[in-house]
Amino acid sequence: MAVKTHRHIVFLFLSLLLVPFRAAAQDQIMYDQYRDLSFYNPSVSNVDGNYHHYVQVWSHAAIEPKGFVRRYDSDIYENINVGARYQGRLDKHIFSVSYHYDGYSFFHQHTIGLGYGYEFVIKDIHKLSLGGRLQVNFCDIMPSKLAVQTEWLKSFQMTPDVDLGIQYRLRGLNVGVSVVNLAGNSAANNTALIMYERRGYCNLSYDFLLDKAKNIMLSPHALFYLGQHTAGVDFGADINLWKYAHAGYTFRLLEMRHIVTAGMEYKGFVLDLAYEGAAQTRQQRLQLSAGYKF
Repeated sequence: MAVKTHRHIVFLFLSLLLVPFRAAAQDQIMYDQYRDLSFYNPSVSNVDGNYHHYVQVWSHAAIEPKGFVRRYDSDIYENINVGARYQGRLDKHIFSVSYHYDGYSFFHQHTIGLGYGYEFVIKDIHKLSLGGRLQVNFCDIMPSKLAVQTEWLKSFQMTPDVDLGIQYRLRGLNVGVSVVNLAGNSAANNTALIMYERRGYCNLSYDFLLDKAKNIMLSPHALFYLGQHTAGVDFGADINLWKYAHAGYTFRLLEMRHIVTAGMEYKGFVLDLAYEGAAQTRQQRLQLSAGYKF
């Protein structure tokens, strides 16, 4: 009876994930994708092994070359992009609470997320996790930044949405499917000013142990994504040394973007740095993430 119940739950999740994708886009993309897939798939947890809690903060910074022209005029404080998150695990139950601030040029966005997941273990080697996340976006729109008529525009918008995901693990193999912004809600009276693209993701990776002592691990990985107005693939590889340090490279085909990552983990302390740049946009970005597991 329990096995049938589990099958019904999996079937329901897969049915929801295969809903056709619709909408246009304004969403957060983290640059260190392989190291932290939980931003795209709510069934993925960074809490494992001997740890039960993980507290994390992160920030983005743009590096603009001389002569770089912005689409919108903005003050320096409007370029701030920061976030914080808590992840917890109680037996096979996975929890998350997150906050993200995006100081975009013509609006400031605050996003609060609440997530829950459950991991099924089959014969000790097969692990299947299902997860969902409720996200609520609070947008403070600044009509003075827009070169359009704004009499109809509300200066404050609230848009709730849902992310769903499923992840399968077998030894070194990791395969996941997820959909973010399932409702595809929009701000600004359902116009195209700010829309949250309904987007599907499929992540695939495998961890190869390169030495008998299990001190060196190489992980090739790929991330496919599809929405109404966007489609692309990221692929690359990550190397982990003695479980303390890691470095990686990812190439985003859609934007011809290069992403280089490095980080370390020691006695629960986690530090990650990512750099990305693309010749098409000339704008480069740095992402710094710090956390503690306990």
